[in-house]
Amino acid sequence: MKLAIADPPYPPQIGVGGVKPRASRWYGSKQRGASDRPADFHPEAAEWDNPDTHRALIEHLLDEFDGFAIATTPDGIAAYGPLPVGLRIMAWHKPNAQPGSHRIFSMWEPVLLYPPVGRRSNRSGRGGVSDVLTCGIARTGFVGAKPAQWTRWVLEAMTYSPSVDEVIDLFPGSGAVADVLAEQTLDFGEASA
Repeated sequence: MKLAIADPPYPPQIGVGGVKPRASRWYGSKQRGASDRPADFHPEAAEWDNPDTHRALIEHLLDEFDGFAIATTPDGIAAYGPLPVGLRIMAWHKPNAQPGSHRIFSMWEPVLLYPPVGRRSNRSGRGGVSDVLTCGIARTGFVGAKPAQWTRWVLEAMTYSPSVDEVIDLFPGSGAVADVLAEQTLDFGEASA
């Protein structure tokens, strides 16, 4: 099966003060705060400040892949809606997350998981997977990098099997997904196709 992991720049923050771009702030030319670490520069980053770009991404994933996972923010889920039947929202709890400017600290991130059809039940003999992962954020110096434990969790939730599945990392950034896929000890068992 063909699976995808997508960790795009997050949708813009939309609130009382208007639209606050995230993608062009962290990956483009928009102004960051004096204490913000600069990220890799991507000239097309501003495209991801448009919610329509995120909706186009989920449509592409539904058309081209058997299963996928999308990393986003709690307020970014709406950019992908309406969500397809069969999609699950999983939660990555980040106990070492940095507090932001809001009074309520965001200590979790949703993962929009669309498991392949035929692998959604627990009848495969592989056991279940929690829809919540608690692990700290990666401290790699690359803004938005996910820890290896996050990638393993997402792959297990999609019932990844190295012998039958192809995984495409649509936003390779830090290379964390490729690193996990290259591990010799990666053993998720055999999925029922």
